[in-house]
Amino acid sequence: MAFAMRLQEGTMIVDGRLTMVVVPSKALEAARSPEKADHLTGAVVDYVNEIQSVGVYTAGELPAVAIQAYHADYYLSQVYNGGHSQFIGNTGLEMLPTTSGDALAGLKAMGASAQHQILQEMIAWVEAHPGEAALQTGFENRAAALSALDRRFFAAERQQPMTQLAARWIASWPELHAVAQEQYSSEIEGLAQLNPHLSHRLIWRSVHHISFQMTDNLQLTVAAVCGAVKPDPELKVMVLPGFDTDVEGQQCTAFGVRTNKGSRLCVFDEAGGRLYELATRPMIVGARLSTVGTDTIQNFLRIAEQNFAAEAIDLLLRKLSLGPTAAITALSVSDDRASWCVVTGETSVLVETFGDRAQVIGSDGELVLTVMRDEIERHAADAAVGRDSLKDRP
Repeated sequence: MAFAMRLQEGTMIVDGRLTMVVVPSKALEAARSPEKADHLTGAVVDYVNEIQSVGVYTAGELPAVAIQAYHADYYLSQVYNGGHSQFIGNTGLEMLPTTSGDALAGLKAMGASAQHQILQEMIAWVEAHPGEAALQTGFENRAAALSALDRRFFAAERQQPMTQLAARWIASWPELHAVAQEQYSSEIEGLAQLNPHLSHRLIWRSVHHISFQMTDNLQLTVAAVCGAVKPDPELKVMVLPGFDTDVEGQQCTAFGVRTNKGSRLCVFDEAGGRLYELATRPMIVGARLSTVGTDTIQNFLRIAEQNFAAEAIDLLLRKLSLGPTAAITALSVSDDRASWCVVTGETSVLVETFGDRAQVIGSDGELVLTVMRDEIERHAADAAVGRDSLKDRP
């Protein structure tokens, strides 16, 4: 009822920002006990993550207090896990001013004066030592000055824990809206629907996810080597972090890969890619399954771009009422077409992209669905509107 009334009042978005932070009532009630303060701070973190996922809002479109609390909690978590060195390394120098600025505002508002002073000193140190700051990871090259700040931070935490201060501050927000757990999802969905850019941003997000797999050199190489396995292609599920290892007597950069057949290893270099069987305990590189050269990979890239393959695949999935979050395997390519296996959820579909159309082929080889170039271009234009609505927004 309260949510519906606020909707009618037309005050849910003011100056481009949402004016409501939704949390479960049980989190607010639990936080009345100091030892359970993290229930409420965690609920705000969950809200920020959820509303950005469901509503595709940017940080600058959410209540300022929510982002301040979110980044203050992030700062706390990073320092506890790996010190100020890890906070700098995981945030990155590009995002550090914004993230630290939000955290500082939150620390000031909640009354965490000691932690606020420490973070200010960390920012001053970064500005004075940009080269050393760029090397921080929380592990190697840990700066002595930052370790000193860590010790002061933990002493301040023993004196006055941030989380308790944050919970008291959050509970005082006029933006706070506590609801029963069973209402939480519908409240988030209601707020999501208020985003005037929602439909275009959802298209852009899913198109971008597919496009990344077709244009990023590593992702496309893995997609191609999986598709080149004979007699049956393997379907790419996930690309894992890379590492240096010995493969066939040579030191190589390799990446773990999960396919529908299990664990694999992809060697990725200037010549292209190679896929191998892999035993993980202990790690033993097995037989080579496929090899794909850079010429083939570049051909896939060329066709993907000129045929709007990502936009076409996203459009086809939507028409088939399938989830737009898809894993792409590159199967074959020629001068004017490419074929891709698209896995979404438990479903896989074969898609062919041409210059004038894209189509889904069924398991029996019959045509299932076709979309023509003009419709694909309109879908691409909708995605571009979503992309542009995110530009210059924090």
